[in-house]
Amino acid sequence: MTPKQRRLARRLRQLRTNAGVGIDDAAAHLGCKHPKITKIELCQLGAKPDEVRRLCELYGAGRATVESMVTLARTAKTRGWYQSYDDAANPGNIEFVDLESDAVSVSAFQIDLVPGLLQTPDYSRAVIRAAHPDLAEDVLAQRVELRAKRQDRVLDGSLAVWAVITEAALLRATGGREVHLAQLARLTELVARPNVQFQIIPNRAGEHMAMGVPFSCFRFDDGYGTAVVDHLSGTLFLEEEQDVDRYRLAFHHLCGVASSQPDSLALLRRYLEEEHSEWECRS
Repeated sequence: MTPKQRRLARRLRQLRTNAGVGIDDAAAHLGCKHPKITKIELCQLGAKPDEVRRLCELYGAGRATVESMVTLARTAKTRGWYQSYDDAANPGNIEFVDLESDAVSVSAFQIDLVPGLLQTPDYSRAVIRAAHPDLAEDVLAQRVELRAKRQDRVLDGSLAVWAVITEAALLRATGGREVHLAQLARLTELVARPNVQFQIIPNRAGEHMAMGVPFSCFRFDDGYGTAVVDHLSGTLFLEEEQDVDRYRLAFHHLCGVASSQPDSLALLRRYLEEEHSEWECRS
């Protein structure tokens, strides 16, 4: 099953549960037996677009949600542009990119890294290599390329990005002098784009709601979302409404703790200037 098929199945179950509709009632509405509904929701059986439309209407979904779900059903079996990277990326990477490809916006919080959508290729290479020191060079090159291609939607304006990082991300010289300075310079360019919002949590801000927990929140065209948390052994995808709301609340809190966007950009530029001077002194 593709990531889209799994997301469709989870969303149908979520809509039915929220509407308080029983499996037998859903089956009766489609004119089928209840095991079919169960298999659809467990992603053991695909649902046709017309069936998805009828179920969504039974569940009282809004027009935007209905159309979004029908589109998802039509494209559920279709592999995205990223399918050529299947051999290089792990399943968590592919599902993450699949979500990102369908999202209208992403809110990303990182502690000591620049978010992937804003990274330079050399910075990405250093980050990926640090996390996977034994990775073959050709696989590493493909993962760097995949991360770079993800930025196309940022550059064409079709994906809205709100990134919050801590000041530590500006301090960490990932990749060494040239890579570090080039990344800071690239950040100043990207955060000036109208579809990119960028904030920094300064060291003096103290504690906050998401200490030690970097995460991303995707929002889709129907308002539903997915929260994603990376850890050393994989990626956790959270789609239950209460979980997503919790991470959205956390991100809202982080935006309040962080410096304003103008102040964050000023801090970024100051670091770029000071880092140039510091590295020159070391040389």
